[in-house]
Amino acid sequence: MRPVFLTWGGEFADPVREADYQAERLAESARHARLLFGFALLMNLLFYLSDWRFFGHPHFAVSMVARSVIVAVSLAGMLAAGRIASFRMLAWLAATWAFFVIAASVVLIAPHSSPIGLLITFVMPMIYYLALSMPFRWALVCGLGGSIAPLAAYMAFLPSRETWPGLILALITLNIILALVLIRSNRLQRLAWAITQAERVANLQLARHRETLQALLQAVPAPMIVVNRRDGTILQANEAARGYFGEGPLRQPHAIQASIERRDLRKLTMILEANGRIDGFETRLKLAGGAVRDVLLSATTAEVDGVAAVLVALTDITGRKEMEANLERLASTDPLTGLVNRAHFFALAKGEIRRSRRYGRPLAVIMADIDHFKRINDTYGHGEGDRALASFADLCRKLVRAEDTVARLGGEEFGLLLPETDADQAMALANRLRTAVEDLHLGSLPAPITISIGISQFLAGETALDAALSRADQALYAAKRSGRNRVVHFDAVAA
Repeated sequence: MRPVFLTWGGEFADPVREADYQAERLAESARHARLLFGFALLMNLLFYLSDWRFFGHPHFAVSMVARSVIVAVSLAGMLAAGRIASFRMLAWLAATWAFFVIAASVVLIAPHSSPIGLLITFVMPMIYYLALSMPFRWALVCGLGGSIAPLAAYMAFLPSRETWPGLILALITLNIILALVLIRSNRLQRLAWAITQAERVANLQLARHRETLQALLQAVPAPMIVVNRRDGTILQANEAARGYFGEGPLRQPHAIQASIERRDLRKLTMILEANGRIDGFETRLKLAGGAVRDVLLSATTAEVDGVAAVLVALTDITGRKEMEANLERLASTDPLTGLVNRAHFFALAKGEIRRSRRYGRPLAVIMADIDHFKRINDTYGHGEGDRALASFADLCRKLVRAEDTVARLGGEEFGLLLPETDADQAMALANRLRTAVEDLHLGSLPAPITISIGISQFLAGETALDAALSRADQALYAAKRSGRNRVVHFDAVAA
């Protein structure tokens, strides 16, 4: 809302704003002027009848002419007021009417010193100040002129001049009071108009903002909803949200809350109450039909049409999460066998080593190598070699426990990490694995494949896999040197 600056006469100091005010009130001001001119016309027609009692009086003819002037200008004012196109034209019409009425009033009052003449002298200024639509300065001029001229004409025929000071003071007081009333009226009317204009602009802006919000809400491709904070009902939802959740669920109170896991919902509520907004909160939604989607949720508190609400925006990251999982799997998994790769094997070993040291439990590592694998590749092709690797990996998965880790370390070498496993248990597992490989028949190979295995235990104080894996590797090569297809523990090598 622009500041309201008013002149001393109660009008807007800004000419443009004053012109806007006058233009908006022009129709009402013109209607009021027609009523005033019509009333003046009617009253002076009635006064014709009253003036006949002065028939034969020397002043009768002059009075009738003066009365006729008032009737004529009032009739002309009535007709012209209906065709007024601007406030300035209306002000000129009012000022012209006032000039002729003041002149005619002087003529009518001049020969009389009766109380009626005095009454007219004091009543007429009220019309000029309060009933005519014109700028304040014009009203002030008409009011003063309509007071001074009739009073001068009235006093000119008073037999005694003793009442002159009192009449003059009374008329000055009347003009001051009427001017103050007009100033106050001008101020109040313009302030009320300014408030109405400000309210109109605010409502228009609010409507535009609401339309903009609706347009933006519908244009956003991501699901967006507005939820009533009190009862959880959906106040608004864009097309993306309707397509994402379905029309049915959005009609149910607490539909969105019910689709979020309780733990996440409690956390969301706490953050929202503390900060008034949430940005990029990762959670999982269970949609109608049982579909589960990963989303990033952003929310902010707001007031929508006087209702405390929460504006929620969702970004579906299910595809991204699946891609991340695939990338993580590819980064940690051997693509041929599906086993853990070397890097991930070492990473997992750190946790198992810490656990073993903390609780004083045994931890074993096995190195296994397919015998004469290069000969398989060279003789039967890399495809058969790949099938041999994959078959061995499947066999390992079947024989080891869920808590054990099997990895392809490179080429035809495999590693097994065995928590809670001492030397005897590791030897037993290794021999079961070696025997199972002997029984593994690959249709394309004329003879079964065999493996050599080396075993080592983690020693007290070791914090990394390297030393134990190196010992297992030494045991593995000892098994190969001993003729392959056998299991060797590092302790036997060291002895």
